[in-house]
Amino acid sequence: METLAFANLILDIASIGNFVALLWMLRAIIKNRNYLRGFSVVGSFLTFISIVGFEFAYYLLGNVVGFAFGWATVAFWFIAFVYSLRQKLQSLKKQ
Repeated sequence: METLAFANLILDIASIGNFVALLWMLRAIIKNRNYLRGFSVVGSFLTFISIVGFEFAYYLLGNVVGFAFGWATVAFWFIAFVYSLRQKLQSLKKQ
């Protein structure tokens, strides 16, 4: 098997695993929205930026599975970043 084809297969499997993990995180957040309050603003932002980088790489490699499943993760981490930023700004306002 060609190395690039094998790497794409591994990326497909990892993307599906990441998507399943995302579903479990969403389930936890839906049950208890206070879960998001523990997220770091900087950590959420850096995770969001890194996932966007992965999406760009998937696009360049032509990896359709990783690209498709990755957008849900991008959306989640963008929302987590915005929420954590809003919480941080609100706490600074109160002080």
